Amino acid sequence: MGKIHINLPTKITIARLALIPLIVVAYCLQPLEGWVCAITGALFCIAGWTDFFDGYIARKYNMVTDLGKFLDPIADKILVIVGLAFVVDGRYFDAIGVPYVAMICSIIIVAREFIIGLLRQIAALKSFVIAADKMGKLKTIATLSALTTLLFSPLHVVITWIGFVELLIATILTVVSGAHYIYKNRGVFIQEEKKEEGKETNKDQGAGGEFAQGADKEEG
Repeated sequence: MGKIHINLPTKITIARLALIPLIVVAYCLQPLEGWVCAITGALFCIAGWTDFFDGYIARKYNMVTDLGKFLDPIADKILVIVGLAFVVDGRYFDAIGVPYVAMICSIIIVAREFIIGLLRQIAALKSFVIAADKMGKLKTIATLSALTTLLFSPLHVVITWIGFVELLIATILTVVSGAHYIYKNRGVFIQEEKKEEGKETNKDQGAGGEFAQGADKEEG
């Protein structure tokens, strides 16, 4: 078995994964000291920036690998889900009188990830190539930015309001980018419909042939 080569972008991705347990620990320690939220936010911010750097380095220096393609989306999704869990659990929006917004936005964001993930699986089974989507990346950046801001929100209510607006923008981008992604790759479903139409046509032709053969026999 050959040795797995781990290049710099992949190492950065692995570092992002390694930061996630530290972020969780920092969040769990917040009840002891309120200012610990700054550490949680700082670690989350660093993890978010690694998402930019690993992708930038991989594309710029042509260092894209299958391992990187596998680990990068996993790291992104885990980081986002952890951040959303913190925001829901922390009930930061209670301070500004909108307690259920965090839960609603979280459901929408996670649901989008499941839907797009399923679309990619279907496309992979059909060998259908799905190109990268810039709107999807913009959505990820907006989401990570909103979550980072909200992790600092215990420090001041103004930060909560800023995070609230950012999360609404991220949720809107989530819906728009998801719809755009599905529409742009609708060929996954059209291809299936064409195959089914082809099967029906073949069946009709087969039935027609059998009928013709039967007629010939009667005439003979």
